[in-house]
Amino acid sequence: MESLEALVKRHFKEFPEFHYYGAFAEFVSAIESYHQDLNMGVSSDCCNSLLQSLCKTIITQIDSTTVGSLEPLRTDQLIKKVATLLQKNDDVCERDFASQLGKIGVHINAIRNNRGELSHGRCIPKELLNDQDLSRLLREITESLSRYLISSFFIFTLDKQSKEDIEIEKDQIRYEENSEFNDLLDEEYPLDGKLLYSQALYTLYYEDYNIRLQTFLYEQALLNKE
Repeated sequence: MESLEALVKRHFKEFPEFHYYGAFAEFVSAIESYHQDLNMGVSSDCCNSLLQSLCKTIITQIDSTTVGSLEPLRTDQLIKKVATLLQKNDDVCERDFASQLGKIGVHINAIRNNRGELSHGRCIPKELLNDQDLSRLLREITESLSRYLISSFFIFTLDKQSKEDIEIEKDQIRYEENSEFNDLLDEEYPLDGKLLYSQALYTLYYEDYNIRLQTFLYEQALLNKE
């Protein structure tokens, strides 16, 4: 699961809480060299848990009102819900893609239920023998799916933040459009050097600048009425 770990590390600055999944992936990788008789069962348990945890995290990050309502959902239902939330276009192709991803969760959950060692202990000798090739495939599918969901969530979140920043910038008062008010502030509070009080107030304490500007504009409007 090295590629999943690398993805999380690359975006540690923007999403530090997802470092948890990098550590989780590292733990699953360590299972590959664990005791052969336990490899399949423990690996399937961990893969299923990783997908469930990741899906719940993404869903609640996008919609906090869902907290507490996700516990009854199966792995396939969680995957389908996440894929639907993250799809870029609401068309037949992407809706079908989200549904197919959910089916992967059905099979991963089934393997975990039949061979899991942690959540479903097995008596020995076990009826189902471990299959190392199947175990490896399960980990690779889980890694690819997890990487896709995390990457899609990162893009979704960063794009949303970018749009919100643009909207805030649109609503923000422009310093250069209020030269009369700025001159008044600079005359009232002269500063040594090249720094202007009005510009410093605007840059460092925008809310205070805005409040004083609105008061100034209100007083100007009253004077104009007279």
